[in-house]
Amino acid sequence: MKKALIVLVFVSVSLFSCKDKEISTEEGILKIEKTLQENFDDDFEVYQLSLNASTLESNLDNISRVYKVKNIFFTDKFMYNGFTDPVKSPLGNLFKNKNPFTIGQVDVSIIPVKYNEALALLKEKGLFKEGKDYLLNDWFFEADKNGAIFSEFDVQYETGSSSSGKVITVTYEEYSFKVDKNNKLNLIK
Repeated sequence: MKKALIVLVFVSVSLFSCKDKEISTEEGILKIEKTLQENFDDDFEVYQLSLNASTLESNLDNISRVYKVKNIFFTDKFMYNGFTDPVKSPLGNLFKNKNPFTIGQVDVSIIPVKYNEALALLKEKGLFKEGKDYLLNDWFFEADKNGAIFSEFDVQYETGSSSSGKVITVTYEEYSFKVDKNNKLNLIK
């Protein structure tokens, strides 16, 4: 009986998992678009929508949003088992001078294109290191005070690792990019 229950739990978790949605690929983006369509209201106003992966991974871990209810900013996350309870956003003051946008206005299809442009920009500037895996870690959509949607994202790569007993320490570096309202890519740092 225990084996059947374990298999059932594993199957149900894997069916609703975010882990098979790689942020930087077209296949992953199609799955993310489907997740957004099935679980988010297109007309829901947000101040930030972010696709998040764990450090040094590019598989989607969660989708978070910042929104306002009665002049209070809240944040919640969509994970494999649904939405977390909303909590008051500690970053609410950052959004006071910005306009909201609807989830339906977000175009996640630009992500693989801009990710590849970012890698090309790193090569052009001599910052790209051959033999390293550059992983798209986070992608944030926001709107400026005029309501124009822009996005920012981070690309990470491992620089080394060390171990001491059972503890393994991985060091990494990251580059941050911004896609402005005109769809132009800029290296931030």
